[in-house]
Amino acid sequence: MKLEVQMNQSQITSLREFANLENRYNNGNKPTVFVLQTGIVSEAAFLQEIQETDRKLADIDKSAKAWYFRTGLLDSFIESDKRENYLAMAEIWTAERGSFLERSLPFEFENGMWNEAYKAGMNQILEEYRKQEQNSAKMKNFLLLLFGRISNYFPKLFKNTKILSKFPKFVYTGVCGTGEYYFLRLLSLCGCDVYCIHPKVETDIKSDEISFHTQLVKGEQEFQGKIPAYNPEVISRSMPVPTAIVQSERTTTGRGVNLTRPDRVRQNSDSELSYEELAGMASSVVMIVVYNEKKEPFASGSGVLINNNGYILTNFHVVRGGVAFAVRLEEEEEPRFTTELIKYHPENDLALIRIDPVNRRPIPLCSHRKLVRGQKVVAIGSPLGLFNTVSDGIIAGFRKFEQVSMVQFTAPTSHGSSGGALLNLYGELIGIVTAGFDDGQNLNLAVDYDTLRGFLQGFV
Repeated sequence: MKLEVQMNQSQITSLREFANLENRYNNGNKPTVFVLQTGIVSEAAFLQEIQETDRKLADIDKSAKAWYFRTGLLDSFIESDKRENYLAMAEIWTAERGSFLERSLPFEFENGMWNEAYKAGMNQILEEYRKQEQNSAKMKNFLLLLFGRISNYFPKLFKNTKILSKFPKFVYTGVCGTGEYYFLRLLSLCGCDVYCIHPKVETDIKSDEISFHTQLVKGEQEFQGKIPAYNPEVISRSMPVPTAIVQSERTTTGRGVNLTRPDRVRQNSDSELSYEELAGMASSVVMIVVYNEKKEPFASGSGVLINNNGYILTNFHVVRGGVAFAVRLEEEEEPRFTTELIKYHPENDLALIRIDPVNRRPIPLCSHRKLVRGQKVVAIGSPLGLFNTVSDGIIAGFRKFEQVSMVQFTAPTSHGSSGGALLNLYGELIGIVTAGFDDGQNLNLAVDYDTLRGFLQGFV
């Protein structure tokens, strides 16, 4: 017996229909859709559909019956320790033109039927691509990028690979070129329902068989606006239930996951997190090394990822005088370099730098919870260069220094913690660590979240 993925038996003409599509599986058969929409009908209607779909499928994901994920960027970054392995795999395929059915890949399904379908799908799309592109160097580059995306996104979508019962839904709202198209095709051949919205009316995809494998939906105009990043935590506490989608409750997806990284933090925003869960949010706190015009490092500090577009909030005094910045993320050996200082406010000691978008869940800014003296807090930063150190304490008071509102707290910090995150027990950013008193013990200050909110207007 093998997994039979039956493509595009249901006709889908909109994202709303996709959200309401029943995610069925029965005795080895999985009906699956892959929809490619080019352009939109109208911006307002499109953004409303995105909102409704997120709410519908985020609720389903939380109900532990299947999984949902949306992104506007397919990350092409590959960690240095994996790059050589992927290049070797690409070299073997290019040289031997053989089958991947007996070869290892960057991701593996524990269920044998699922894994066979995955490897067969890999063979299929690589043979299709080979027909389009005879150049071996381009073939290797295509494979390298494909392996990287498999490594980045398959674990987010296929969270339990043992049992053939739950299949994901994936919405991609970015530019769809040849590389993106074949990655999405591979997802669909593994049983994942895919809806891709290419913002332009036309696409440059080179596949001759695109209409055979894909349901095409044509919009009338190009989308030039900004799509809000997918954040289930924000959706669950602030978005009203849209009536247009509530009428159909057939689709079901999602399950609880391990809480070791910000993208795996428990979704219930009304429950306090454990210290282990809060420590997992360190993946979205970075270490910043600042370089001068002579390309010499002269300062370091911390920063916080505040959205999905690579924006990092830190202190102005951390980046002041710098012409380039090396940003180190947890679980990445090589730093990311940038020269982009987007915004700064010397009086409030805040600055915003930007790197290429990364696959990390941003830390949400606290919006409605009142801070009180004595409440527990957690600080995350890189004191004295000790990357992503986590400490706990309480709010000791509230201060104003030259009209800047500060939170005084007792969680231990040291030089290098500046720019780091001060969190409440719900995993929300309530301050940016900015100063400490050398003559006092555990007397530290953070710029408060009201000041952060004003500075970050338009970015979160």
